[in-house]
Amino acid sequence: MEITPLPTTNYEGQVITPPPARKGRILRHARHTFLNVYRRLFSIVFLANITGLASLLSRNHRWLASPPLEHFATAAAANILIALLIRQDYIINFLFKVTWLIPLSAPLMLRCMLAKVYEYGGVHSGAAMSSVIWFSLLTGFLTNEYATGHVSPDPAAITIFSYALLILLFALCLTALPHFRFASHNTFENVHRWAGWSSLGIFWVVIILFARTQITPQSPSIGRNAIKMPAFWFLMIASLHCIPPWLRLHKVQVRAEKLSDHAIRLHFKEKVPLFVGLRLSHSPLREWHSFACIPSRDGGKSGGSVLISDAGDWTKDTIMNPRPYYWVKGIPVTGVLCMAQIFRRIVIVTTGSGIGPCLGVMQDIPQTSCRVIWSTPSPELIYGNEICDAVKDVDSSALVWDTRERGRPDLVRLAWEMYIESEAEAIFVISNPKLTRKVVYGMESRGISAFGPIWDS
Repeated sequence: MEITPLPTTNYEGQVITPPPARKGRILRHARHTFLNVYRRLFSIVFLANITGLASLLSRNHRWLASPPLEHFATAAAANILIALLIRQDYIINFLFKVTWLIPLSAPLMLRCMLAKVYEYGGVHSGAAMSSVIWFSLLTGFLTNEYATGHVSPDPAAITIFSYALLILLFALCLTALPHFRFASHNTFENVHRWAGWSSLGIFWVVIILFARTQITPQSPSIGRNAIKMPAFWFLMIASLHCIPPWLRLHKVQVRAEKLSDHAIRLHFKEKVPLFVGLRLSHSPLREWHSFACIPSRDGGKSGGSVLISDAGDWTKDTIMNPRPYYWVKGIPVTGVLCMAQIFRRIVIVTTGSGIGPCLGVMQDIPQTSCRVIWSTPSPELIYGNEICDAVKDVDSSALVWDTRERGRPDLVRLAWEMYIESEAEAIFVISNPKLTRKVVYGMESRGISAFGPIWDS
């Protein structure tokens, strides 16, 4: 991705040139793409597991003849627990709320570092991948023990269930790869849901069967053997944490406001906190779609709304055939844009219905001065006067770029210009994946703090 200088002017109308992109192209790409925060978190978790494996094997010089099967099971279960916990709504909200505590007087560098908290998904993927490695070791050594007659009773059963679980874990990892996830998100979501639940169930079977292999005259109880294993408790906690989101499954009645054939606004009366999004579905066991809430002007006490534009089969159907209610699961969860409140001045760059999540945040952070760039075709025709007026209420000088009249803008250049003009501390980008990555990269490669969704789930 080549970066070219972007000329602009200062307040006196003098032409100024932005600083050139830092470092060479290869180093720049490595720093801001290959070694982003998500991948660094993944690497930390993964390398910690590799270090633990090396330490475990170095302490057991007879690991080939007498493999530490229980330790393999413990490590696999621990990583599954970490992968599951870091995706829990209340833990995500807790992480964000802790970062909000940092005062505006804190150094900008520290605030920019903490604002990357939304890339926590690197912990999830690192732990998930590590669990596959640990369980592969467990399955491989169990197979060897079975072949040599060292596993009893039920050697065939524990081997079969171990391979079944290993296949499911591989399926979870393969379908989570970015190319597959973007190409077939519904398949990814269904595999993660059903294979995830099945994996926990089969892991319980493996734990019980493994506990049977530990029966001795001194310890004849399967249950007592099981509860002595750390893997049992890790798996217990993981299983219990799968339940709460579904206990909060309920219907929310909505009032549909069709803005155009391209967009719809769903209003609801259920109280919502600030800076959150909701997962909506009309088939709870099939697919879920996340949308940022625009809270009512009383702080969300009387409800709010979500803005949906045509971006696929589900959204198209919602626009053309809105239902009187939708299913909601779990608790409202925070997202990347809520980190804007730890900055004094920001620039928000968005396209299309991305203005929805932007309004859901920038209307309720009075301590932060927001400048807005909104690129969209026929904004008033598609999204209505109320949305457009709300944008102007936040930023009376907002740049609303009508792509039908003016064509597609150079958002990297426009973001730079507004950043310089407003003396902002950071830029937030809410758009499609390709454009978000382009603008964020264009800013970060010039030393400007920029943030945007990473679509890792």
